Amino acid sequence: MSPFNPVNVPFLISAVWLSLTILMAFLLGAASFQGWLLATMVGVIPVGVLLRLWNSGPPPTVAEVLHTTEGRR
Repeated sequence: MSPFNPVNVPFLISAVWLSLTILMAFLLGAASFQGWLLATMVGVIPVGVLLRLWNSGPPPTVAEVLHTTEGRR
């Protein structure tokens, strides 16, 4: 199974975003609580929005649902 499967893409984007945010916080020397809080907010909020709004494709049609249930009989 490829890691670039369309189902995994939002999680890969999220992992890269969080990694870059943590790396930038270390490189910029975020030593205070406010600095880490800002880095956490910048890292987590866009990821949450992305995962919430990502469209994983159209819902199954009635024909697809009926076909899968008939196959089980």
